[in-house]
Amino acid sequence: MKRLIVFTDLDGTLLDGETYSFEPALPALKLLKEKEIPLIICSSKTKREIEYYRRKLDNHDPFISENGGGIFIPAGYFKFQISNFKSEENGKYRIIRLGAKYSDLRKAIIELRQEGFNIKESSCSL
Repeated sequence: MKRLIVFTDLDGTLLDGETYSFEPALPALKLLKEKEIPLIICSSKTKREIEYYRRKLDNHDPFISENGGGIFIPAGYFKFQISNFKSEENGKYRIIRLGAKYSDLRKAIIELRQEGFNIKESSCSL
């Protein structure tokens, strides 16, 4: 039996680009719930930001954060074992990290600066 899975971004896709409302998508979201079709959020947002919308959407499916940096699978979601994952400290998720850790990236920047590379940092305010 074939099963469907829906993947969605948040900004400008599931969420309105200006209001961040998902109200126009409610009929489709309701249909997905009724048919038990998983909605996998795949976003550039952080885990914490995605969790905020998952709560609002009553979404309990896996999600992908930071443009593919990590896959978060709720504990007990699958009936089979997943290899190459890290369990979160509170046991809430099984995490498959696809990107580098922030602390490792910071260390690499420091090392590159020590080697003479001119690396500038920028910040953005949201």
